[in-house]
Amino acid sequence: MVELTPGLELGARFVLMRRLGRGGSAEVWLADDRERGEHVALKILDDGEDSVKGTQPFGDASVKGCVPFTAQFIVPVHGLLEIDGRTLVVMEYMPGGDLGQFRGRSFESWGRHADEVAAALEALHAQQLVHRDLKCSNVLLDAEGRARLSDFALAVAAGARVPTGGSPYNASPQQLRGEAAKPADDLYAFGALLYELIAGHPPYYPEITRDLVLHEPVPPLVPRGVVPVGVRELALRLLAKSPRERPPSAADVRARLAAAATGEGGIMEPLAHALPDPARAAARSSRLIPIAIAAAALVAIAAVIWLPQRFSAENTGIAADARAQAERQSQARQAREQSEAERIAARADAETARTAFETAFKALDARAAARWATAVFAEARDAGAQAADRYAAEKYAEAAAGWKSGSEKLAALEQQLPKSLKETLRRGQVSLAEGKTAPARDAFELALAIDAANTEAQAGIARAAKRDQAFAIVDAAVADESAGRLAAAEEGFRRALALDPAATGAQDGLARLAARRAGEAYAAAMSRGFAGLAQGRNDAARREFQSALAIRPGSVEARDAIASLDQGQKAAALRMLEGRARSAEAEERWDDALTAWREAAGLESSLESAREGIERATPRAELQRRIEALNREPQRLWDPAGRAEARNLLATAAAAGNPRQRLAAATRELERLAAAAATPVKLRLQSDGVTQVAIYRVGQYGTFSERDVELLPGKYTVVGTRNGFRDVRREVVLPPGAAAPAVVVRCEEPI
Repeated sequence: MVELTPGLELGARFVLMRRLGRGGSAEVWLADDRERGEHVALKILDDGEDSVKGTQPFGDASVKGCVPFTAQFIVPVHGLLEIDGRTLVVMEYMPGGDLGQFRGRSFESWGRHADEVAAALEALHAQQLVHRDLKCSNVLLDAEGRARLSDFALAVAAGARVPTGGSPYNASPQQLRGEAAKPADDLYAFGALLYELIAGHPPYYPEITRDLVLHEPVPPLVPRGVVPVGVRELALRLLAKSPRERPPSAADVRARLAAAATGEGGIMEPLAHALPDPARAAARSSRLIPIAIAAAALVAIAAVIWLPQRFSAENTGIAADARAQAERQSQARQAREQSEAERIAARADAETARTAFETAFKALDARAAARWATAVFAEARDAGAQAADRYAAEKYAEAAAGWKSGSEKLAALEQQLPKSLKETLRRGQVSLAEGKTAPARDAFELALAIDAANTEAQAGIARAAKRDQAFAIVDAAVADESAGRLAAAEEGFRRALALDPAATGAQDGLARLAARRAGEAYAAAMSRGFAGLAQGRNDAARREFQSALAIRPGSVEARDAIASLDQGQKAAALRMLEGRARSAEAEERWDDALTAWREAAGLESSLESAREGIERATPRAELQRRIEALNREPQRLWDPAGRAEARNLLATAAAAGNPRQRLAAATRELERLAAAAATPVKLRLQSDGVTQVAIYRVGQYGTFSERDVELLPGKYTVVGTRNGFRDVRREVVLPPGAAAPAVVVRCEEPI
């Protein structure tokens, strides 16, 4: 069977993210549930009959119907599944961890949670249910920090007789004997839980046996943090061997906790050892003196009568046995002391390693290492998380090794910082040079996260902002140009160049305006010349034709017009205009043909050929002009209105019949551009599995690590959202014909 690792998919529904913990017969993983659209805690049972027996969310069938009445106190269980040969219990994810993280800390840090656990027991017992496996690892904290009970695999109705089970440290003597389940068993377990929180370890740790729990007194309870005396006394009373000596109910326990929290009875200081009261010691000594004298007299009599008879026969053997026993006890004590010293040293080493790791991790996290070294930084984070699990299990040597391994990875990333900064700046400069301001800005912002004082990154962000402004001005100028507002368009193109000399489209716009003005000036001069010719003002007409020839030195029409003046015949002028018009029609210069026919009509209003030429050229000129305008600005086809206009124009061109070369070529080009604009383009989105991703005016895509989306060419806004983090927006331009670069959408800046 495939090993459980981050990223593994189970049944095309769950994606494993990281392991939360390991129990006796199961592992618990944080997973992305695609069906529910949220993160869940996935309990994955080991293979084998014993593990499968504990898969039911609640152990006894009678328990299931009562659980909803205590839902606010328990971890919700969404279901039990069999996927890919594995048994899975799907539970709500509790991000706060378990209660074990508070071991050895002050009562102030965990007192509220202890009351919440007692409240949960009170609700459970009110339904005549017994949990039977209460311990720190089975108390989880939700997103709001409230304690909830989990793992009801051993829960039964009160009074039921069931086999023994549960943690040996938390099972009551009655539970170990297999007696009928009672709420008093949970109260004993709650006492063991308090003992563990106060002392840092459960009672009878680490060498617990059934006989110790049944017959031996509870070991002394020495707090590691500041704890009220009343809480310590409550823990010991809950651990009484007899249920009659324990508090009668969970409600009574809550009342005692509340009283202890007010400070009644004083505070138990950490690692405090009780010293004997001098007055009591003196009084006790005075009472013991007569007893000691009497004992001494009896010993003397025994020595005179009994010892001489036994001394010679048994003295030697008794002395040897006593010495051997004393030596064994001494060796055992030394071994325990050595073991405890090694444990303390290992824990200190682990805490030192953890401090070093956390310091390095926070420093690199602040410098956005998750963005420029995602894989290695995640490995270091996982190493730290696993080390924390080992530390919680008191496997200090393994924890220290894990934190040191994580620190080594972080040290390698620290060495990589200059190279990563240089590469990030290079990407920003390349994107800026290509006019891709959004990727450029992302790169420069990342560079500033790596080095907050980097001047190149600061300058790059400023340049990207200016370039964005210049692009916006160019877009507005193009719109003015299309609407015929040429003066405003020229001003816009010049402002864009002043802001950014490399502003794309600004120089081309000015060139188009200049050519358009020259053409308009030429046409106006020619029109004025023909008007003067029609009015018989030959000198004025000649001057206008010469002005037109100066504007367009190679103009055949201007030279012919001047020649017609030289002939001084109106008929010649009309023939010249008709020839110019028909030549323009043959070359599919429909605007020029229309101008010539109109000029001919101006000379002779009754000229039938001119009237027919105007009717023929007007729709063709408009059709040619509109098709070529769309071909020059194919981005207009990226929206529905542009595509609709293209379809209408193509239909009109098809209806015209037998298009000539220029119109046919323009039509084919428009067909090609329209087809490309209607062909979806693949956009690859990359995320972190926790960010909610949406494309504005397209749809919601939820969370994922990587996903391909097909969209029509155009401009899109990709939005990422995540609770507790600042939203991100990515502007994407999808040109026709090629997939755009991958877009990364991750919310990584906490709010």
